[in-house]
Amino acid sequence: MIPILLYYGVPTAVIAVTLWVGFLGWRFYVQEVLRGGSDDTGHDHG
Repeated sequence: MIPILLYYGVPTAVIAVTLWVGFLGWRFYVQEVLRGGSDDTGHDHG
C-alpha cells in the first residue's frame, strides 16, 4: 500500500508543484509584460 502511494504520489506531487510554479511564473510574466509594455508605450508615445 505505502509503496504504491509513494510510486504514484511522488510523481503526482512533483507534477502538481511544477504546474503550480509554472502557473504563478506565467501569470507574473504576463502581468509584467502587459503592465510594463502598456506603461512603456504610453510614456513613449505620450
